[in-house]
Amino acid sequence: MTQNVFLIMNRCLGCEECVEACRRENGDSLCYVESYQGVPVSFRCVHCTDAPCEKVCPTEAISIRDGVVLVDNDKCIGCRYCEFVCPWGIPIYNEDTKKIMKCDMCYERQQKGKVPACVEVCPAKALVFGDLQEFEEEFNEKTSIRLEEVGIYAKRVVLPQEG
Repeated sequence: MTQNVFLIMNRCLGCEECVEACRRENGDSLCYVESYQGVPVSFRCVHCTDAPCEKVCPTEAISIRDGVVLVDNDKCIGCRYCEFVCPWGIPIYNEDTKKIMKCDMCYERQQKGKVPACVEVCPAKALVFGDLQEFEEEFNEKTSIRLEEVGIYAKRVVLPQEG
């Protein structure tokens, strides 16, 4: 299974520790935190399985390896096509190097058995690292436990539809 970084939105404090960890790890921050309807949300590359940035790259500088969308700076010509097609606005054009930069989910750290830096430092554990199936199973299990604990009170909130 391919692993990824997942955000549990209601845990994010907006502290930007993830941004700072990314800056320390990469020399520049490749993620950011913004407010969405008053709730802080940490954004980074979602490492699409059918990545549009990979498809438009004329030099094949963008590739997918082990489920991670990577940029090969030796091949990148700085055309910025990837920046324009990314639905998340993640690739960043570096004016100094004239190349694209983006989150690689700390690929080198992963090769050493470590989690991405942003996940490691998140004080609220809002960022988790794993595969989607494990994440969904844990989420569904916790949700069912909460519903079970609510018990009879849930009937006041969730009523069967009368017809």
